Amino acid sequence: MEKIDITTRFKRDGSLIPIDFSLEDQTVQILNVGRQWDNEKGKHILVMDFRENTYHLFFQLSDLSWYLIRDIKPGPGSI
Repeated sequence: MEKIDITTRFKRDGSLIPIDFSLEDQTVQILNVGRQWDNEKGKHILVMDFRENTYHLFFQLSDLSWYLIRDIKPGPGSI
């Protein structure tokens, strides 16, 4: 799990919409937001970038920080 900087937006209903995040020295622009779920430790969000790479993001309640849990699936444009 890697701590990341992220840009998010709050909708009127309080839901979080990730816009982009920093990964090493690059910014990953988010194209689609997929499944989201909460547990006792925080909020999990699956997102996809423009190259169809899928990422599992996590907002941890204990320190109010964002983390990249792992890259789930590399897209066809990342080879």
